[in-house]
Amino acid sequence: MILYLASTQHTNILDFTGWHDSESETPIKKLVGSYMLKQFVIYDMRNFSHFTDVVLDRLAFGDSDAEFAQAIEEFLTMYNARVTVICEGLSQSDPLFTALLDSGVGNIVCDTEIRAMQREITECLSEHGMSRYNPKERKKKAEGMKQYRFDCQNVHIAFVGSQPRVGTTTAAIGFCAWLKSVGATVCYVEANTSGHLAILARSYEMEQSQSGWQFEGVQYRRQPPEETVNFIVSDMGSTLQQELLDKADLPVLVCGTKPYELGASIRLEKRLEVTRAYLLCPFVQEASRDDLAQALQNDYHKVLFLEYQPEPTNGSVNAKQYKTVIANYIAGA
Repeated sequence: MILYLASTQHTNILDFTGWHDSESETPIKKLVGSYMLKQFVIYDMRNFSHFTDVVLDRLAFGDSDAEFAQAIEEFLTMYNARVTVICEGLSQSDPLFTALLDSGVGNIVCDTEIRAMQREITECLSEHGMSRYNPKERKKKAEGMKQYRFDCQNVHIAFVGSQPRVGTTTAAIGFCAWLKSVGATVCYVEANTSGHLAILARSYEMEQSQSGWQFEGVQYRRQPPEETVNFIVSDMGSTLQQELLDKADLPVLVCGTKPYELGASIRLEKRLEVTRAYLLCPFVQEASRDDLAQALQNDYHKVLFLEYQPEPTNGSVNAKQYKTVIANYIAGA
């Protein structure tokens, strides 16, 4: 699947491929407008993370050349999609051309004549991509990370947020993905009424499996699985279900730390003041962490700060924090 971010000048430049039909072998999703690439990578790309190719029309982006190349490099460290950049008339002696190669992009469309551009686009989107340029080899996303042994069965971990939009679902899904990547069997359970799971299943084209879905080895359900797994992770969203928490082996509280969020986070802590739990705090600047840890941490609640996780199904960025949460369940640890 191809995501094409186009300017109004180049809206139809990929139409010659015939791939815009959703029934085609390689369908194209076209978005026409003006963008800042760095902002798109941070805030929007996670909705398109299942696309295998991303075509960027340079004219569609307001970033400076240096910002544009840097945003692509950051994109390539977070996603596996192949990037093609359309830079009509770009010379190989231009600093942007060198910056694109240094960022890891070798698929660069530079011609100015429409048929020649179409030939270059065809080459870029071929199985092996454009071979005339040699981009800098980039490090792939962390794969094959250390494996652990888990002898536990159906350990119930319940995620609850202090309020809506603090990242509870993102943290729960990332946690499940990380567990699977290190050798655990895991089931994510949508224990809330948000309806996000059905949307995620469509967006990621999850494989239908029994009463739920399967994606990259993780089960996604609305009810606990019938078969035994190492971990069942319930996502309660921002609704504290005391009965469900009482049954949980380990509660995980996702707490907002912005000034207008702290009140809700403290109230959630108070409701579970004698319950051993982890507090996961997303979006906290390094300089503020010590003060917040001192304010929120106590004998029952351990505070962990989550790094920015733009892709929900890639929990590797918070591997250290997630390992801390389940350290007692690693066999032989």
